[in-house]
Amino acid sequence: MSVARLAPATRGAALVVLVTLAAGGCTTSDPDPKTSLSVKPPEVDPTQACPGLITDAAGKALTKVLQSAHLVNDDAQTIGAATMGKSLEDFYRAGPKTGEFAGPACTVTGIVGSGKRVGEIRLAAKGGNADAAGTDQTGVRVTRAERERGVSFDCVSNRVGSTRGVPLRITTSYVDRYSSSGGDALLGESYLVVAHSAAVAMAEELGCENNGGLPEGSSSLPKP
Repeated sequence: MSVARLAPATRGAALVVLVTLAAGGCTTSDPDPKTSLSVKPPEVDPTQACPGLITDAAGKALTKVLQSAHLVNDDAQTIGAATMGKSLEDFYRAGPKTGEFAGPACTVTGIVGSGKRVGEIRLAAKGGNADAAGTDQTGVRVTRAERERGVSFDCVSNRVGSTRGVPLRITTSYVDRYSSSGGDALLGESYLVVAHSAAVAMAEELGCENNGGLPEGSSSLPKP
């Protein structure tokens, strides 16, 4: 029966109910203003900014590079040694062994007032080449670019399946994405400390033979 055919009193009550239901529906569909606010990532300890990649010494170098002790990582799922190690294992086992690979990078942001400074630990790899023995494509090497340092080494690993004849050549780099004046001259050694820490972490994560030939400290690395 339609509302128009009801008795006046009944029709009035029915209209009240309809209006109330309509108002209630509008209220429940309104978004909660609190849920629309962006959630800022929490601050992280320097050694936990890229889990498993950063030693205490590298953490101090990282805060120096970013010029901030207030660090955050925007990744929904933070990239660290475990994630990078798995990506290298998958790369080498997939073949061909002579391919090249750019792995996941860990991005860290230093908060400075209302601004921010950003740096990245990057991962790259390629299958080894026995014919390259004795060249700058084998052994522990340091690469250098503007606001960047990298450490390369050969990994012979049962986990990965790499061999001495065809090792997995890994490069970890720290890249300063904040254009600081004279940063390369002032902070180059700090870049190298972070890159070396990540390289050692990857060698340990993958169980590389002789730890990839890497020295314990970045000061013992060969000159670029």
